[in-house]
Amino acid sequence: MIDAHDFLERIQKENIGLATGVPGSLLSPLTNHIVGIDNFGYINAVSEGEAIGIAAGSSLTGRIGIVLIQNSGLGNIVNPVTSLTNVYQIPFLLIVSHRGDPGKKPDAAQHTIMGEITNSLIDLIGIYRQDFPSNYLEIDTAVSSAFDFMRKESLPAAFVLKRDVLQSYEYHVQHNDYDYELGMLLSNDESPIISLSIRDAIELLSLDQDICVSTTGIISRELFQVRDRPLNFYMQGSMGTAASLGLGVALNKPNRKVAVFDGDGSILMRLGSLATVGYHKPANYVHVVLDNEMYASTGGQPSAAPAVSLSDMAIAAGYRKAITVYGADALSHYWNQFQHDEAGPSLLHVKVKRIADKMPPRPKLSPPEIANRFAESINA
Repeated sequence: MIDAHDFLERIQKENIGLATGVPGSLLSPLTNHIVGIDNFGYINAVSEGEAIGIAAGSSLTGRIGIVLIQNSGLGNIVNPVTSLTNVYQIPFLLIVSHRGDPGKKPDAAQHTIMGEITNSLIDLIGIYRQDFPSNYLEIDTAVSSAFDFMRKESLPAAFVLKRDVLQSYEYHVQHNDYDYELGMLLSNDESPIISLSIRDAIELLSLDQDICVSTTGIISRELFQVRDRPLNFYMQGSMGTAASLGLGVALNKPNRKVAVFDGDGSILMRLGSLATVGYHKPANYVHVVLDNEMYASTGGQPSAAPAVSLSDMAIAAGYRKAITVYGADALSHYWNQFQHDEAGPSLLHVKVKRIADKMPPRPKLSPPEIANRFAESINA
């Protein structure tokens, strides 16, 4: 067995960034140590897929993100790994605890199937895998191997943590250490007549922005056509992950404004991201949701957006400011305000026309080209 402190002390010699994930019982000694280290920057994700987005955002800033999950959550990372990190060639370090390991004592019934396929599933989705070091002498070699691979291949690496490898470590919970303060839902006296298309809105939004992460589908395509630049990260695939990737960037770049251009279908897919952003409150984060109440990129099928007040939900989740707008004047006014406001995160909910716009072409850049020039520009 090893002390989690020894492992963490070794990886802190690498250029690591944010640590994030969803707790698991076998991971507890490691997670408890990380939570107790002030400079480790632990982000308590609400889902494993969100954790991948946060870690990817951290890695794009030049500091490799770390994800800690139980193997029961491997299914939740398949899409963001196969359509985001591995396609864009963004490395992160994954630490997976192995519940239901056939070689260990019987576990809870729900871990049986995943326990049997853990290693093969990690291999199948294209993550370099090795066992978590089981004694102190193995730590340096194992960590060096993982980070050498990530630096050389620009792809994620994983440690599989088996039972009885880590010594126990108790986290002393500090109660009442989060001061909840209700944000401001801004009033809007404009007529609720929707006058903007997605293209109209993006043309206004692209006039004044710093770092931008845009969600998959028509929004990234339109942004590329309207104003392509290295500071834009165009997401293709990994739907629902734009908000978390933007969060990872914003937390590592606190002196830069980060805008996330999201869609109603995308944010509804990972609605818990609102809570994570609201909890950590990056002051430099502006979340724009272009809401046409449908899936415009796939033919205009209806979304559940008419049943949801995204502005109210953002405020309830901890955002400092939020508003819903319908026309060009209000969009320009509040976009300018939020871009220059130092009290984020803010959510700008933009109602756009329910029309199936003609799909513009995809960005004329490969995913690695998008990621590389984005990383170079934000880290210059």
